[in-house]
Amino acid sequence: MKRLAHISVLVTALLLLMGADNDTSRMKTVGGKIMCTCGCAELLLQCNHVGCPNSDQMVRDLKASLKAHPKDEEVLQWFRENWGATAVVEPRTHGLDLLAWIMPPAALALALGLVLVVVRNWRLRPAQAAAADVALSPQLEAFRGRARKDTEI
Repeated sequence: MKRLAHISVLVTALLLLMGADNDTSRMKTVGGKIMCTCGCAELLLQCNHVGCPNSDQMVRDLKASLKAHPKDEEVLQWFRENWGATAVVEPRTHGLDLLAWIMPPAALALALGLVLVVVRNWRLRPAQAAAADVALSPQLEAFRGRARKDTEI
């Protein structure tokens, strides 16, 4: 009987600790996506700015917002509205902010494609010029010889 009581106490303690760990991990996860707005260029939960005018208030707002909003995106949206769009490190993944996710890889792919086309054209140019020299008719060769003689090239 005592063994069953010990097991039930252990299970209860584990369940309570898992819930506390969930809130702590959620705070770390969401806090890792928010930047302190004091100008120290640190994440909110890692702000080491001595006498920071914003981090204490922002951490309190984060705790309150985590309790008020069940979804992390709602918390981030609240911070965008109240502390400014630059307070959140990651842009949203819909609307016009989606361009912030799409444009860098798209620009890189476009630039790489452009470089490949230019290099391909450079490599083909000497082959095309050599083929053009062979394909000239005898009349054109006579004109070319005369042009070289007149210009002394």
